[in-house]
Amino acid sequence: MNGTHFLDSFRARGLAVAVALLAASALGWINRAALLPSEQATAGAGNPELAACLTERVGAVETMRAEAILNDAQYKAFKTRATDYCRAQFPGE
Repeated sequence: MNGTHFLDSFRARGLAVAVALLAASALGWINRAALLPSEQATAGAGNPELAACLTERVGAVETMRAEAILNDAQYKAFKTRATDYCRAQFPGE
């Protein structure tokens, strides 16, 4: 080497930038629910019947998941079915 320490090199700076980007990505992923609007909040914006149906049906599925009645695969399937049911009953404009 030419006498410079590793921490003074461009590789160390590149590694620091990569670690910072990874940390920022992890924070974004962990807080994605707070950063992005939920499907339930945006789905029935112009249709109050659809919003009420989604709140009731998806809320029931969320309750079953919270009570450990459903596993992850079942939760996904039940939530999809509830959403599809409400969209079929109260189609958008």
